[in-house]
Amino acid sequence: MDKKSSIMSNKYSFFTNEYLLTEEICAEAEISRIDVGLVIAWLLLTFMFFMMMPSIPSMIYDYFSSPSPGTILSLSGGVGITILPSFVIILLIAKTFPRKAGAKRFQEQLQLVPGEKRNLSFYDAYVEITGKFKKKLPYTELKRMGETRNLYILYFTEKRILLIPKAGFHKGTLTELKSFIRKRRTIRSKLYGFIRWLPALCFLLLCCYAIWEQYA
Repeated sequence: MDKKSSIMSNKYSFFTNEYLLTEEICAEAEISRIDVGLVIAWLLLTFMFFMMMPSIPSMIYDYFSSPSPGTILSLSGGVGITILPSFVIILLIAKTFPRKAGAKRFQEQLQLVPGEKRNLSFYDAYVEITGKFKKKLPYTELKRMGETRNLYILYFTEKRILLIPKAGFHKGTLTELKSFIRKRRTIRSKLYGFIRWLPALCFLLLCCYAIWEQYA
């Protein structure tokens, strides 16, 4: 890119997005933050319950052949003890955590840039957030991306999180923005994206090994 092109790319944004910041938007963003945590927690709880049971096949049989509906509803037997409780616990966390964390995230967003009305402008080297004043976030500090049903999210730090409503684009599209961001990710950012999934992968392998050892 020559000098003239560089000046032009820093003067005019490639994408623009406008939206009104709310606690509901912040609560939805929390769903993307707990994805790895949920996987690790579910594997941990299931593994713990599983290792406590000496004879899973017989308990599964007893569970499904229970003489009364009350026994099944009480989550007795192998399936209930090993799988269902951990699944229910994780489901409750997934439902309650975003709502409780949304209010805190809303205040952190206002500290980053005061003002609920937001305008996002994506330039060649940074994204600019405009509220009551402007804040620039360089792509070199980007750690990872996340996505929910209505949001595309850029994580720079734990508190510097950029929320991008999918319906808020005035210039460009979400698909084009994703490609734009991927080209500007650093090696550190790509490594971070892999490392954050490493604990869940290791735990999954540990569970598989424990099961293999028990039934080999």
